[in-house]
Amino acid sequence: MLKLLYITEDTFPPYRVDVVELFARQLVSRGYTIDWVMDVNKPQPGLGSETQWLGSRVFLARNEAGSGFLGRLSRNFKGLLNDLRILRLARGGQYHVIQVRDKFFAGLVAALAAKLTGARFVFWMSYPLAESKLQLAQNPRARYRWLLKLKARLMMASLYHGILPAADHVFVQSERMKQDVVARGVDPQRVSPVPMGIRADKVGEPADAKPPSTEAPLLLHLGIILRIRSPEFLLRVLQRVRQRYPRATLAFVGEGQAPADRQALEDEIDRLGLREAVTVTGFLPMEQAWEWVQRADVCISPFAPIPVLQSTSPTKLIEYLAMAKCVVANEHPEQSLVLEQSGAGRVVAWDEDAFAAEICRLLDEPQQAQAMASRGPKWVREHRTYDVIAQQVDAAYRRLVAQGAAG
Repeated sequence: MLKLLYITEDTFPPYRVDVVELFARQLVSRGYTIDWVMDVNKPQPGLGSETQWLGSRVFLARNEAGSGFLGRLSRNFKGLLNDLRILRLARGGQYHVIQVRDKFFAGLVAALAAKLTGARFVFWMSYPLAESKLQLAQNPRARYRWLLKLKARLMMASLYHGILPAADHVFVQSERMKQDVVARGVDPQRVSPVPMGIRADKVGEPADAKPPSTEAPLLLHLGIILRIRSPEFLLRVLQRVRQRYPRATLAFVGEGQAPADRQALEDEIDRLGLREAVTVTGFLPMEQAWEWVQRADVCISPFAPIPVLQSTSPTKLIEYLAMAKCVVANEHPEQSLVLEQSGAGRVVAWDEDAFAAEICRLLDEPQQAQAMASRGPKWVREHRTYDVIAQQVDAAYRRLVAQGAAG
């Protein structure tokens, strides 16, 4: 039985599928004991400093959100104090592994805690956060640009000169992210890609594939709305599709990461005169979001070709394939690999005309589109359910702990 202390930037209760399904369910079912450290951003009645979640113990740090510049400083300072708790928890927990996900000061503290206690230190990178912060700071419209730039530089220094050199193992989101990390000098033997997946019970069957409607086709984008991902791109794609299929509509199933992200999209919908043709659902529970996917005729996975998005592992693409949907995605390391291996979708350039032409081609050839979509569930079941992913991650932990015991 392995015991992990897992410090994550997710707030309680977490919703990310790789946190909930992979760790809280799959690894716990394999005999792991996991203690969590998470923030609580909003007061919850009756919630103390420690609670239970899906059978695991959670240590909670209150870090209520503030507004404005002073609020940001307060949150950051409280976050640093919260991270120092790792030392105390590690000393009393007898952990085999201390793991940090996407937290930089916490990563430095955890590396020290692991060294002091003999635990193995693991860092989990789900996104190039430091590079993303630096890119955001370069936007002239960003608030507190100097503070963003300072934070980005500190994050990059901590990650590449402190955390990763100290880590016994690094989990990353994709093969491309592994290449990026190795290029920074990390031993490739210490890096394991863990792409996004889906619950096995949510994977459909080939027979679930249906020919897309040619009367009033519903196009769908699932996931968070971020200006950095250029969601308005799909509005212009819709305009072009409607030239051939006038009753085509588009649904954004998700919410903006910040109110300004959604508002920018809503403003563009109005500017282009597409209010009657576009739906933005806002945040939905996962089951309701998947109901929208099941209704869709063509599912779309656009990732703007900018450096910080090249190493991502799109969850939505796997969910589309699992539900036997027609898919159009743009050229992107992970997306291109998945669709080439599965044969369950089409990859095009990041170009509005190319996206629209491919969507129209699927609608023009509904039987061929159905045949293509039917390949998705089998591939996902074999490669991207959390049962399969958990076996790989479990094996990596056991090798890591065995190496520590032997060395």
